[in-house]
Amino acid sequence: MNKEIYITTYLLKEKHKTGKKLYAIIYQINEDIIGGYGHLETWVPGVFSLKDRERLINEGTINN
Repeated sequence: MNKEIYITTYLLKEKHKTGKKLYAIIYQINEDIIGGYGHLETWVPGVFSLKDRERLINEGTINN
């Protein structure tokens, strides 16, 4: 069974402590979200779990 997956990228209001932008990339089939991750420009490894938002704020990696 073939299904079409939609990938949507959102620019987040939070920013890296250096001012770089953060994005959320969301994977969706029909109305169901099936996954996603966060991306931070110029950060190594560059991707993070969307569930890590609070930890990244508490560590000072991103500004709320």
